[in-house]
Amino acid sequence: MPEYNMPDPGEGLTEADIVEWHVKVGDQVKVNDNLLDIETAKSLVELPSPFAGKVTKIYAEAGTTVAVGAPIVFIDDGTGPAPEHDGGASAQGAEPGAQSSPAQASSAQSSSNQSGPAQSSAPAPAAQGPAKAAPAAARPDADEASAQRDLDGGMTGERLLSLDELPASKPTQQTVRQMLVGYGPADESTPSSTERRRRAHQVSRRGANERALRDEEIPVDTVRRLTARNVVHSRTSKVHTTAWVSTDVSGTMELVANLRKRREFKDLHVTALLVWCKAVCLAMRNNPMLNASWEDGSERIILHHDVNIGIAADTPRGLMVPVIKQAQNRDLLSMADELTRLVNLAKAGTLQPSDYRDGTFTITNVGGLGLDAGTPIINGSESAILAMGAITRQPWVVGQGDDEKIVPRWVTTLSISFDHRLIDGAIASRFLRDLAALVRDPAMAMAY
Repeated sequence: MPEYNMPDPGEGLTEADIVEWHVKVGDQVKVNDNLLDIETAKSLVELPSPFAGKVTKIYAEAGTTVAVGAPIVFIDDGTGPAPEHDGGASAQGAEPGAQSSPAQASSAQSSSNQSGPAQSSAPAPAAQGPAKAAPAAARPDADEASAQRDLDGGMTGERLLSLDELPASKPTQQTVRQMLVGYGPADESTPSSTERRRRAHQVSRRGANERALRDEEIPVDTVRRLTARNVVHSRTSKVHTTAWVSTDVSGTMELVANLRKRREFKDLHVTALLVWCKAVCLAMRNNPMLNASWEDGSERIILHHDVNIGIAADTPRGLMVPVIKQAQNRDLLSMADELTRLVNLAKAGTLQPSDYRDGTFTITNVGGLGLDAGTPIINGSESAILAMGAITRQPWVVGQGDDEKIVPRWVTTLSISFDHRLIDGAIASRFLRDLAALVRDPAMAMAY
């Protein structure tokens, strides 16, 4: 029977939001016709039809969250009627790891109706659309099933696909406003991929004259839930320590200005961030421990060969970290080209799982928000993260002895948070010293 299940998005994600349906019950579809757009914590993706036939049942409406492997649509190709179950829409407050089979979803709804509101610590949402899945606590086998799925390389079944195999969608029904920190806002329109994400975005960016008149309840969406889980794990599993240094970066600003004049860099994102990425790769040659990971459970340190630099992006969908792969092998032109590609994808809302996986070191530009420095939380399995502060004109002492004088210079503060389990303070300090020397005088790169 041609029942289409929610594909496995990978990256440990176990659910996706339905953004928009492009078909309705009664429509005839062909193989590869676009059925719907879905949004995971990382990507906006079109799902093409793997079948030809008539759409006879849609299990989850736009705006609902559906567990991986749960049915989302039935397409009648003449082989049999749709099965009797309510699909796989999950409660908005369910944990990312919580999943249920169609039978479990139906059972959970029945149990909820019998037990009454006393079984829930919060008011239940108004009943509409498909049944909601039981919370994780009510399904002790969910974690075991999730773990088995990881071991099997994804849920089995001829109709379950990997999102890596699907094309990225163009923004539909919305203008996606995203900002890669340090580049400024893209479009001032309000995104509307789902109503709850739109509301959360509006609340987070309200002006002083737009304050709510009463308390508001904002449902936690997939992106926020995954971000919360990751930062809590990082903060509780790593020994965060921060060091910082202020330095004159007038040499970097002069280099950026010269690069922008060159024909080959036309239409590319050439900013101080580009120089920072290259400088990080060079400084790691003498300080490779900054590109290592502590392997939990085995007490091993993995020293990574490739320097894969993640760029923290502040978007209305939440925190995204697209990755420049094998940055150590790139010259400035190749680095600028890849950085531009990732910036454009982030602004369009079409980053794919391959764009943000396998990072080994992260840069976040808090200076783009006007801050001088920060103590960022280390990302994922990495062991260090660099924060770029605002680059501002400041009085600076130059020269020595009788030649000393105070002149205006471009100055910034670099701060690095590192995992003290495997990176000693001296190692982090030497890395920061080498990095500061490179951005202060980019010609120092000739010595590497």
